[in-house]
Amino acid sequence: MKGHIPEDIIEEIKIRAHIVDIVSEYVSLKNAGKNYVGLCPFHSEKTPSFTVNPEKQIFYCFGCGEGGNVISFIMKIGNMSFPESIRHLADRFGIAIPVKKTGVQQRMIAGEQNILYRINTLAARYFSRNLSSMDGKDALQYLNDRGIDHTVVRKFGIGYSYDGWSFLKNYLTGKKIPLNSAEKAGLIISNKKGQLYDRFRGRIIFPIEDMSGNVVGFGGRIIGKGEPKYMNSPESPVYVKRKTLYGLYHSRSDIQKKNEAIIVEGYFDFLSLWAAGITNVVATLGTALTKEHVGLIRRLTKNMAIVFDPDEAGRSAVERGIALSLEEEMNARIVVLPEGEDPDIYVREHGRGAIDDAIQAAPSMVTYYVEHIIKGGNTPLAEKLESVKAAVEFIGRIRDPIQRNLFVKTISEKLGIDQGILKSEVVKMTAQTRNSQKETLAKKNSGTALDMVEAGLIGMIMDDPDKIQVVLDENVLDYFLSKELRNVGEFLIESFNRGAGKQLYDIITEFPDVEIRERFLKMAMLERPEDQSVVDQVFRDAIKKIRRRWYQNRREILQRELLRAQQAGDTDLLNKLIMEKGELLEEEKNLRL
Repeated sequence: MKGHIPEDIIEEIKIRAHIVDIVSEYVSLKNAGKNYVGLCPFHSEKTPSFTVNPEKQIFYCFGCGEGGNVISFIMKIGNMSFPESIRHLADRFGIAIPVKKTGVQQRMIAGEQNILYRINTLAARYFSRNLSSMDGKDALQYLNDRGIDHTVVRKFGIGYSYDGWSFLKNYLTGKKIPLNSAEKAGLIISNKKGQLYDRFRGRIIFPIEDMSGNVVGFGGRIIGKGEPKYMNSPESPVYVKRKTLYGLYHSRSDIQKKNEAIIVEGYFDFLSLWAAGITNVVATLGTALTKEHVGLIRRLTKNMAIVFDPDEAGRSAVERGIALSLEEEMNARIVVLPEGEDPDIYVREHGRGAIDDAIQAAPSMVTYYVEHIIKGGNTPLAEKLESVKAAVEFIGRIRDPIQRNLFVKTISEKLGIDQGILKSEVVKMTAQTRNSQKETLAKKNSGTALDMVEAGLIGMIMDDPDKIQVVLDENVLDYFLSKELRNVGEFLIESFNRGAGKQLYDIITEFPDVEIRERFLKMAMLERPEDQSVVDQVFRDAIKKIRRRWYQNRREILQRELLRAQQAGDTDLLNKLIMEKGELLEEEKNLRL
């Protein structure tokens, strides 16, 4: 998993990348005693349960169970592999990772994703240079005519693809890039005869970056007439449309500062707003807003302003955005622009002040839903019934009871139906949903419970590795009744002895069993007594309890076996078991438990 990255490099990164500093870039943290807390970036919640411990350099969410160290945080938040997260942090802190230079692909970093990142980066630089060439002047003029100046062009690496079949292919070949990898990146296409040619030809190129600033794909806009007007890279091992928002890498800090994300559809919608000075904006790359998109935004803010085109497709996208906002407990406002004016046109024709006013005046998603989607009045009965059904589902997603009651009142008035009937239908639907959730939770919690005393003792040796020697000298793990916890103890001690001083809380993040890993990360966040003598006494008491319970359990087993031997008339076995029970009692007496 760790590839060719030396262990000492990984340890240096963990030391340099302080977990509070890294997490604070994605989560607003507040000090809470020895820990820091904030809203979890990995699931929807109103009360902060995401906890970071700076002393142990770990995080844990009491709501969803996600936990780990700084590397696992970057892996999860950035959807990266282990090597990718290490390289991301190494680049940030200027830590050089030695790489064997024996072959082209090794120089481009082992692993398919890293090869694709490298190819995309080369292509982005190539396209960028093309825009400044004589052949790119029409494309540059087109951008200028649409209000995109050289500052914005450079900021987002906008480029140009020459109008030919093999310009990029020849360039990549000259860089010794395997063309099968370029095809996998979506830059090269193969025809029926197996001939390779450039995907993007005669187009303005928009590099698409992920949350870490890696180029993962491209969008291309044709100049003048021609179809399709826009063309995007196909999905690849590094580019998944539903998980990617254009511009988020550049706008995330402004989204956090302004505590709101403005959502638009296309490249020029985004670029025109940015050029006008509105920098807390992202674009969905022409696709519908997805749950993953909302999840990305939720890491930075709970507030969104959705500005989609005022056509039928745009209205459908808004409805989907409202539904997702409710599910993810986001606060969304809907910016309504005049018919025929998308955000790009609107800001260029009316200026920054007008789009600011439109955003500020945007109604909440609830108000928009009532005004634009619910059909009341003289609407035919069939359509009104559909509106009632849609309203019940919509209201059921609202978790805040006050907001839900207000919404019931507003919709019942709009539809001309009794509030009680509407509320009753909502209660019925939410009860069904809750029962389903309870069943799921019951199944999840039906597994074997971890023993508190044994788990507590492991937690104490994680806090104080000096206690490992006591555990080894007194064979404490042999007395564990839980096989799972005995395995945890053995894993920690063996890993610690091999790890040349690695922290035990760091080691537990590598434990393969997710349930156990979450349990101990959760335990790590609990407050411990400051008085070391108290801790030592609790430790000794835990060892006694574990042994005492082991002897009690063994006595009960022997008693059952004695009864069976007696019933079977097996005198030899009976005598053997009586002798074993006597030895057990003598051992227990000598240990003074």
